[in-house]
Amino acid sequence: MAQAIIRTALIGCGVIGPTHVRALALDGRAQLVWACAAELDQAKAVAPAAARQSLPWRAVIKDPAVDLVCIATPHHLHVEMALAALAAGKHVICEKPLATTPGDVDRLVAASASRPQQVASGIFQHRFSPLNRRLQALVSAGDFGPVRSIDLDFACTREPSYYASGPWRGRWGGEGGGLMINQAIHGVDLALWFAGQTRTVAGRVQRRRLTDIEVEDAAEARIACVGGVTVALRAVNDPGDLWRQRIAVTCGHGSFTVDEGDRLLACEHPSAALAAELQALSQVGVDGVKLPGKDCYGDFHALQIQDCLSAIQAGRPALVGFGEAAPAIHAVLGLYHSSALGGATVDLPVAAAFQRPFFTL
Repeated sequence: MAQAIIRTALIGCGVIGPTHVRALALDGRAQLVWACAAELDQAKAVAPAAARQSLPWRAVIKDPAVDLVCIATPHHLHVEMALAALAAGKHVICEKPLATTPGDVDRLVAASASRPQQVASGIFQHRFSPLNRRLQALVSAGDFGPVRSIDLDFACTREPSYYASGPWRGRWGGEGGGLMINQAIHGVDLALWFAGQTRTVAGRVQRRRLTDIEVEDAAEARIACVGGVTVALRAVNDPGDLWRQRIAVTCGHGSFTVDEGDRLLACEHPSAALAAELQALSQVGVDGVKLPGKDCYGDFHALQIQDCLSAIQAGRPALVGFGEAAPAIHAVLGLYHSSALGGATVDLPVAAAFQRPFFTL
């Protein structure tokens, strides 16, 4: 029996919206029936093939002709929209971060857990790189031996014009943070996927270079995980680096380093055959074809969306549910809390009453 088409609505047609449109178009199981944006012309431009384009998002969520809602709006809107979509019985894909406060993260995780028949997935598309998935499986199985330490080095360039492109950018109330919660969080998620369950975080965030934003453009932290694994993090908004990420994982029987393009930079392992297999996976997309996506974020949105569509059809959870997406967000929010406390160690997940390190101009 043929599977029913999954009727999908996109809410948010900004920077990442076109990636969702192209990823959905790759899979014949989905049909984009709504595109919703703050400006109607924007919705029409980003998703001209959608049956309907509109402004009010609540009407989209209430529409019984919608099965799946993709949320790609500014950060501060995620929680209300995701909760409303779940309450309306919809499946949900939400861009990162799910929320910008610990309490809201927990609310979303609880809401999705109470509705196991609905698929709810938080976007962390780098987990769907064939290389990263294979590495995580090997680490989990102990093929590299116990993880000893992880170093995450991140840099990107975000100029004042970037933050001026939207009133929510660079503001604690809109973006929920800066470099860490918007850009470096992808690397944090991957590092913690390799490291395991988090315990504590300690570090500081700063605004070093930019003077017209409220939030951080540099950070250093140490995240302690169960089993004694430590993730050392350094992140900076650097005018000389469009996008650079290195995640170096040191284990008992070897080590590996992956970069921002989900490529293997280095691998030490007793098995030369395994090292060669991993190097070959560095170049894999879908049947050798580059997937649609922003270059700096990788091109695996399509694979995550395909997983969600498969999960809807099979009646199973998504591989990156809200619960799986939460630890990286809690780690970033914990870092903000630690910085507000002068770098003190903070337990993870963060208490709902945490304080942000609000800067003054």
